[in-house]
Order: sequence, then C-alpha cells, then structure tokens
Amino acid sequence: MIRARFSPKAERDLDGIFHRIAADNPDAAERVRRTVLNTADFLVQHPELGRRIRHVTPRHAQIRWFVVPRFHNYLIFYQPFQETVMVVRVLHAAQDWTRFFHVSQNPQT
Repeated sequence: MIRARFSPKAERDLDGIFHRIAADNPDAAERVRRTVLNTADFLVQHPELGRRIRHVTPRHAQIRWFVVPRFHNYLIFYQPFQETVMVVRVLHAAQDWTRFFHVSQNPQT
C-alpha cells in the first residue's frame, strides 16, 4: 500500500492538533491522529475525491481539500503527487484557510 506523504507544515499541524487534544484526552487525540493518517492514505487511492479550492492563485491550483470522516472539524489539504498525495496542511475548520491558500485577484468561474 502506498502511503500519503506529509509536508513539514502538515506534520506540525497534526502534531499541534494532537497535543491540544491530548492535554484533555490522550485517547481522543490518538483517534483523531489515526483517522487523519488513514484518511490521507485513503486519498492516495482516490485523489479526485477532494474538492479543488476555487479561485486560488496558480501556485495552489492543484490543491484539494477533504473533510476528515468522524472528525468534521478537521480538513486535509493535499495535492496529488506522482503515485501518492502530498498533504500540505491539516487545519481546523474554524481556521481561516484562505490565509494559507491565497485567492486570485481576478477569479475566473
């Protein structure tokens, strides 16, 4: 099985999520971490499932996002990469993800 790859930022995101949850509930933190990792690996087999970010700059045009099953407060942002996917960020849904993936000044529909 080919596994998803994680960028250094995505690894930091996942570590931060784990530590915030683990402060109150280590078991829940491990469930969230494991679900994010399993979801990323699932996306390797189904890279088209995620939605593309609309109206972003060309630099981010291939990045897709996917809601983590069972933990809908978390979003995986990834890009198909060779025979796998590269997870570029793992963010809480309440975060302003647009500051990470800039919207184009002249959006085209």
